[in-house]
Amino acid sequence: MSGASEPHQTDERLRKLLHIGFGLGAVSLRWLPWPAAAGIAALAVLGNWLVLHRIFGRAVARHERGFDEGIVLYPAVVLALILVFRHQLGIAAVSWCILGFGDGFATLAGTYFRRSPRLPWNRNKSWAGLAAFLVAATPASFVVWYLVGDSPTLLPPLFIILATVIVAAVAESLPLRIDDNLTVPIAAAVVLSILAGATSWPFLHDDRTTILWLAANAVLAAIGYLGRSVDVSGAVGGCVLGAILIVCAGWPLYISLLAFFVIGTATTKLGFRRKAARGLAQERGGRRGFSHAFSNAGVASICAVAISFSSGGPGEVIFLLLAGIASLATAAADTVASEIGQLLGRRAFLPTTVGPAPVGTEGAISVEGSLAGLLGGLFVAAIGVSALVLQVPGRFAPEAPWKPVLFLTACACVGSYLESVAGAWNRKRAEPVPNGVLNFFNTAVGALLAVFLAKVALF
Repeated sequence: MSGASEPHQTDERLRKLLHIGFGLGAVSLRWLPWPAAAGIAALAVLGNWLVLHRIFGRAVARHERGFDEGIVLYPAVVLALILVFRHQLGIAAVSWCILGFGDGFATLAGTYFRRSPRLPWNRNKSWAGLAAFLVAATPASFVVWYLVGDSPTLLPPLFIILATVIVAAVAESLPLRIDDNLTVPIAAAVVLSILAGATSWPFLHDDRTTILWLAANAVLAAIGYLGRSVDVSGAVGGCVLGAILIVCAGWPLYISLLAFFVIGTATTKLGFRRKAARGLAQERGGRRGFSHAFSNAGVASICAVAISFSSGGPGEVIFLLLAGIASLATAAADTVASEIGQLLGRRAFLPTTVGPAPVGTEGAISVEGSLAGLLGGLFVAAIGVSALVLQVPGRFAPEAPWKPVLFLTACACVGSYLESVAGAWNRKRAEPVPNGVLNFFNTAVGALLAVFLAKVALF
């Protein structure tokens, strides 16, 4: 007999049946108090890490060591959902259910129907898997919401569940190269918390000023295309995102987006030939597409939609506006730091090891780029806060206007730095996460940090 070990094989059917079976636990949140549910989820994390592969063998893990990040991440995410939504367990339960049933049945369908047509935006996923996600997760989630959800909703529950499942299914189908155990429940929880938490119909700005801003938005999108700053998808997508900001949140968020676009475009074009000669310039001559637009302005758009549904008083609206501005300031800090660092940076280093790295290395930062990024974040933060003061002088009138500008700039710098840390980690992966996903991540960090600091430092 040969001394070579047999190749490691994973029983994907068994793995996903366990995945779906664990999803049944979402119903238990109807009876379990959240501390008990959190404790059980914590034990599941340890069990999946240390015990599960000893019971079922290595067939449940995609890694030869007997466990992988997926089977540990699943219960860890459930634990996080329970802790975050401990006072709204219906949201945690439905997000858990969508992860268990939607993601589980999508993979099984993709396995059994291998000849199903591929999705045009991700050739590794099929229409059969997407359909299975929707068919399995929708009724199961509706039942879980009926059993666990303990508060009435303004919007019809079926609409809320269907919209949440669709968004989660799309998130699962995108080529993000991030574990579905993260993307699916996060997408579900965000949509569900906005729709289920709505206590009034969305308020949309529809006055004459709004119409003028929408017209200006369309003109600026066309100028961006003609100026070779964006391609067709970037112009159309950017115009749509801009319209969402204007209609749902008002012009201060749009002004912040415009400030980001101006400074981002200017630094991208600055020294473009020199950066291109060194192989560091933005691809396609600096034209950016819809993926770039959404990765940088997607969080602000989510904040805008949440604002339109919000009836929690002026404080909640201000928090969401500050979060949206912070996300755009973070995008500006990251873009400016990257472009100026590639142009003027003399010495670059990795934030994880502080070791030297060639300029342009993913995740590497330089003093010149970092200082430029700080100024970029400061520029957008100052524009956004100034517009906010002008729009709602009675509701947002800080004693020291520079104070929110500084803390939003700090949020932007932290978000940009963490994106560099993530980039340094990403360059070591066999299948790197797309840069747009990292950009979305850093804007989300900036927004969340802004909400936290606003509650602590401003109000």
